[in-house]
Amino acid sequence: MMLKNSSFSTALCLILLCLGLGFVHAQMVDSAFQSLLHSQVRHSLLDEIPALSEPDYLPQEEGLSHPAKSLSAFKSALQEAFLPGKAKQNLFSYRYAALAADFNFLAGFEADFVDDEDYSYLYKGWRLKAQAGDHLRLHTHWYNGAFHGDLDAAETDPLIDGYYKRFEDHIQHDNLSGEIGYYHDLGTIAIGRGRFQIGNTISGSIILSDRVNDYGYLLAEGQIGAFRLSMLHASLKADSTYSVYDNAMIDTRNYPQKYIALHQLSFYPWANTEIFAGETVVYGNRSLDLNYLLPNSFWRAVEHDLGDRDNVMIYMGINQSFCNDLLFYAQLALDEFSYSKIFSSWWGNKYAIQSGLSLPTDFGRFSLEATAVRPFTYAHFMNHTMYSHDGRPLGYVQGSNVLDISLEANIPWREYLEWDTQLSWRKRGSTGSSWQENYHETWAGMIEDGSAHWFEGDKDHEYQIKSSLSILFMAHHSFLLGLDSLKQDAWQHHLFAAWQFDF
Repeated sequence: MMLKNSSFSTALCLILLCLGLGFVHAQMVDSAFQSLLHSQVRHSLLDEIPALSEPDYLPQEEGLSHPAKSLSAFKSALQEAFLPGKAKQNLFSYRYAALAADFNFLAGFEADFVDDEDYSYLYKGWRLKAQAGDHLRLHTHWYNGAFHGDLDAAETDPLIDGYYKRFEDHIQHDNLSGEIGYYHDLGTIAIGRGRFQIGNTISGSIILSDRVNDYGYLLAEGQIGAFRLSMLHASLKADSTYSVYDNAMIDTRNYPQKYIALHQLSFYPWANTEIFAGETVVYGNRSLDLNYLLPNSFWRAVEHDLGDRDNVMIYMGINQSFCNDLLFYAQLALDEFSYSKIFSSWWGNKYAIQSGLSLPTDFGRFSLEATAVRPFTYAHFMNHTMYSHDGRPLGYVQGSNVLDISLEANIPWREYLEWDTQLSWRKRGSTGSSWQENYHETWAGMIEDGSAHWFEGDKDHEYQIKSSLSILFMAHHSFLLGLDSLKQDAWQHHLFAAWQFDF
């Protein structure tokens, strides 16, 4: 492909400079589904993603423990619930032999101020975590609430990433995530409902984004020696329904089946170096396909044999840490390409490249990242093969035909305050920028010779500053303050605040 834009050339030089830094030292994570680096800037106290690491349990006496167990227990719980300090108990805890389980009630309130479009969210819910022996783990997280105020603005809130019901004076919304899994040194197998980020990133994954609604999944990983094999198979929700009945009520709920499968092979040639490669495939409008349950096959070849009807992407990357814990990472996603046209401007040369550096210091962690995504990357031609889930992209959250340079700082202060901020500059073109575009319609009659160039179409420059301050000085109360400012033609500001009680 020919480089026709100086801004992209500058970004590519920056990425290649990162690639040339070489290899050195730090500890790699032991799961493809648990990234070492993830943006810490939060928009809500409900946006956490349960980690795959082993949970912590507070020491409790054997049997069932709860505040109503005795008068002294109630007084202790009441005092702990409203005073600063560390959590020492849960609403319910159970300890017996090799079994540990904790149940917590939660409630919260969040307020958002967007010019004259203010709205709020009041909710309640619960969390449950349990572990039997050293290997069997379980967790669930449910919440339900209502948005009030400007409902048009509330519909754009990041928490509304799936189904909701709008009434005259409020929007009803809930969510559930959870997992039960068997974790062992040699491997993991789990079934659950959640979402994952593949690859280290602060601005969003170019491989598999977690900024979507939760989905049901089956996950398996195994590691022997220097190799780890990871596999994910999940049920997605298509982005539109099929009209095949005369009854409109039935048609509005007639979503075609949609799935995503992912497999990844990771190689650790040295203690602090990971080289990985994998594939994702989105398919649907049929039952679960056994071809995509075979982790050791080349799925692009399988997809060709199945009639070239699915959406396959190949990816690869590297994670490397230095002796001072400086993390270097880079990943490349190839959505589609042709060997004979790889250095041309053919529209089908669809790829994304991302690279960055992250340095932890005594003062905080600082990360710099550059991402470039070609036009039409992630686009497909059927609603059940679009690279998306429930109306949101599974690929890069900023879309395609875009260059993004982001800097993030994560600065903790003592044990109860953390300030996280991210600064981003973007340049984008409107042509081929959306995963929703049907390229069979756009390139009808020109599939083999149409061309697309970087930043083609209407060009935009964006500046964004996102900051959040987490305040955790109380045992069972959490507070969050934040500001999200975006400049396109003019600055737009989104101020938010949140409180959560968790006992």
